[in-house]
Amino acid sequence: MESILVKDLNFGYTDELVIQGLNMKVNKGELVVIVGENGSGKSTFLKLILGELVANSGEINILGKDIRKLNDFKDIGYVPQMNIVNKIPFPITCLEMVVLNLYQDFGFIKIPKKRHWNRAKEILIEMNLKDYIYTPFNELSGGLQQRVLISRAMINSPEIIILDEPTAGVDEESKINFYKVIEELNKKHNMTVILVTHEIASAKKNLSLDKIYGLKRGRLRERRARNVAV
Repeated sequence: MESILVKDLNFGYTDELVIQGLNMKVNKGELVVIVGENGSGKSTFLKLILGELVANSGEINILGKDIRKLNDFKDIGYVPQMNIVNKIPFPITCLEMVVLNLYQDFGFIKIPKKRHWNRAKEILIEMNLKDYIYTPFNELSGGLQQRVLISRAMINSPEIIILDEPTAGVDEESKINFYKVIEELNKKHNMTVILVTHEIASAKKNLSLDKIYGLKRGRLRERRARNVAV
């Protein structure tokens, strides 16, 4: 079964297309990298997959369902770029950061219940972040912040996780630890992982990749993935 199937996708903010005739197939449990320079259309493509934008034409199927018929996107966990998250203007603990991703389940009053807090703690402990549950998110190192964001994406038990430039701005040791986490999610939970990155050499060295896609000027081409086991 395909986790994500994209056929003949076209999109433009104006008459000029940013995404042109794009095709992609990601099977369940695959670890896939998408690489492309700034302006290649990566951010636009992610927004289309996440339902934030609607394509001009073409198809996007998520877990066998037409994206236009999806009522929610709980089956997709998303980890944004760190520079976006660092713009949070108010203090928030790691526990609060993670529990907020259950917002749609809070109910009418929109206040988390005990079961929500317990679930958030459970995920943080599973990600080896027990000692940081009540630590302000902004006080953590880049590597630890990345693990908190992955925990946040994992709280709904998604079948697919998408990470946007996750190793940007973190030190080498944190990158290696991050890759180990991603490898474990992929293998242990049979989770489909899509990693968008500039650092293709590092990803190939530290991850057992199934596919590599190169995005250039809105067009996607599959490259050979030479797997290197961690």
